[in-house]
Amino acid sequence: MKVHQIKDIFPNITLARFNVAVWQKAGEDSLFFIGREVTNAGDNGEPDTGILKLFEVAKDGRILHDKVIWQPIHEGINLEDPRALELANENLIIGLTAVFRDRKGHPIPFPAIVKIDSHSSWKKELPPFLVVDSFGPGKNLTPIDKNTYLFRPEVEAYYHKLLVFSLHSQIAEKIDDISFPTDLPWAKWRIGTTMPPIWLTPNEALFIIHGISLHTIKGKEKYVYSIGRAKLIRKGNSFEVIVKKEPILTPDDFLDEAGLPLVEELHPDTRRVVYSCGGVIKKNYPDILSLYVNVGDRTTFEVEFSMTELKKGLFI
Repeated sequence: MKVHQIKDIFPNITLARFNVAVWQKAGEDSLFFIGREVTNAGDNGEPDTGILKLFEVAKDGRILHDKVIWQPIHEGINLEDPRALELANENLIIGLTAVFRDRKGHPIPFPAIVKIDSHSSWKKELPPFLVVDSFGPGKNLTPIDKNTYLFRPEVEAYYHKLLVFSLHSQIAEKIDDISFPTDLPWAKWRIGTTMPPIWLTPNEALFIIHGISLHTIKGKEKYVYSIGRAKLIRKGNSFEVIVKKEPILTPDDFLDEAGLPLVEELHPDTRRVVYSCGGVIKKNYPDILSLYVNVGDRTTFEVEFSMTELKKGLFI
């Protein structure tokens, strides 16, 4: 898969900014991002506690607006990994992971949802979020339309499955499970979502996904993340996926000419990370997907792909 451009959107910063949701308002050239900002890595098994910031970034890369919109006010509560779906009326639905603590102090993630009715009234702070606990702990909450969501429950049976549910009047109802292949070399341990699916027809979407495999590197076992592509098919209340065998991005795509990582990993002893929570097809560029990629849990790169190439082999 040919990568058309890789650009660091937060260059020359010393803290970590990653896992950004993104959207573009009609009539404007600038992009809006909500992303995580983390000063220090969490201990082994602990989340990287940080804040959520809103950025407005001009076409030339200048940050026009930079605002903290959420920060933990109670120890042990964290919000992570926003995924934004822009609706036809320009309202937003944002999927989140809300991390709480059990009675023993262990972190437990739950899917959470924020609905935003106006792009101009919430820049001071993030509106209240709804925690969906009907199906137990989980991550990767991803909206696919105004009432339908995907997430990965935090149990081994869902390492290669996603749970689909609808939400009407605050009542979550399971619709289906989506099963993924278990033999992909780049996703043998787990698979999950990135940005919301891109619906090309009412029932078929380009679905950018992530996978994790375990590799022994220089005597240490590490989680190696990759990003791939799939076709998501909806038939009423039933869903299925067709996944391409080769990934579109791996950590090796972010090495310099000497073969060294472009950025230092936040958790170098345990992970090699490329991950994404957001992407956008910008106005006037209908064949280019700009995917915003977390590299090393450290920074965010804009990676451009041809939609024609991404669809190849998946759509007629």
